[in-house]
Amino acid sequence: MTRSLVVSLCLFGFSIAVQAQVPTKPPPLPDIDRARETFKTGKFDEAFEQLKKACAVDPQLQPPRVILAEWFVAAERGKDARLTLERFTAEEPKHPDGYLLNASFAFGEGRFTDAILNCQAALQFAADPRWDATVRKRFLREARLGMVASFERRSDWASVKEQLAGLLNDDPKNGPFRQRLAEATFHTGQPEVAFADFQKVFQDDPATEPAELRIAKLWLAKSDRDQAETWLKKAVSAHGSNPKTHRAYAGFLLDDGNLDAAPLYLAAAVKLDAKARETVTLQALLLRYKKDYAAAEVAFEQLHKDAPGDPFALGNLALVLAESTDEKKRKRAVELAETNVKQNSRSPDAYAVLGYCYYKVSRIDDADQALGTAAGGGQVGLDTAYFLTLVLNEKKKFAEAHKILSEAVTARGPFVYRGEARALLADLAKRLPEKK
Repeated sequence: MTRSLVVSLCLFGFSIAVQAQVPTKPPPLPDIDRARETFKTGKFDEAFEQLKKACAVDPQLQPPRVILAEWFVAAERGKDARLTLERFTAEEPKHPDGYLLNASFAFGEGRFTDAILNCQAALQFAADPRWDATVRKRFLREARLGMVASFERRSDWASVKEQLAGLLNDDPKNGPFRQRLAEATFHTGQPEVAFADFQKVFQDDPATEPAELRIAKLWLAKSDRDQAETWLKKAVSAHGSNPKTHRAYAGFLLDDGNLDAAPLYLAAAVKLDAKARETVTLQALLLRYKKDYAAAEVAFEQLHKDAPGDPFALGNLALVLAESTDEKKRKRAVELAETNVKQNSRSPDAYAVLGYCYYKVSRIDDADQALGTAAGGGQVGLDTAYFLTLVLNEKKKFAEAHKILSEAVTARGPFVYRGEARALLADLAKRLPEKK
């Protein structure tokens, strides 16, 4: 576990000068590396003393107790981390690093107000004249980044803009900061101003996404698919030689179920950038939408082999195998889906895939439990809604299944099983009790 809201404040290792002759024995570890190795053996007091020596050599490092607290966090010793941080704050009540680390704890636990208050305290104490310019700049940067992340979670876009303006004042050519500022501007109801800002980011760095594509994605995040499509068309028109625009529009059309138009834009992306993983992934997804499960299996198998940790490839491979008439493949689908949940235990999509795979091997109660977890977060994807109704249908809860599926089939968005859902909905309508 590492800090979730601030950039790492120190580097745990230093380069060692290479000598002309091969040394007869390994060079000694730098003090901070030696401290870390000592920490791993459980000798925390000794590690702390070694950290003190390391920090005396390099004043740019964080204070010893702060580093120690972060190591406790990484070792999943939360209580020790908090006790160490509390001791540091008692010893140094005006040191910004204590408040920055406390802010990261609060952010990770969803306590965004606490995170903001700690970052504001860090900003205040950063003004102390005892800090040199380099250290003060680090404090200010980390505190503002923490507030940006926290205000974003609260959708307080005006405050996000204020903190980003401060960051850009110190680092005016920082593309990612300017990009986040444009996103915040969009969310304050100024899409055209945001578009101009995104254009500036793209001009400075053509490797980033075109401005039209950025705006399209923001409209899509707001579930305004009409505006998103308008901007996707602008992106393709203005940047026809950029494969990113064709891939984005192909994916959008695919998710809308437009299997006639989507392949045209995907073909353009293939012509421009055939080997890109994003292109290959879209090709595999198109095969799944077209129910060509044999070809989709081959494609997702290769994607999974190339990146075993990719949950999208893993989940889709499981879903494709679940459609097989081969019992061994359906069993493997369950195993892959279970692995996906272990690796992504907080992902509703992972539980939804597992639920469907359980359903396909007739483990209805297990499917019901997995899909209940998938739906527990509140927002349910369209495919997940279909999986839920399959289980409800098996349990003869026809009215509940009909209600969920009626809403799903009329909604826009990614829905591989839209055709199957419509067929099931028609069947469910016949099973509803007659109105008196």
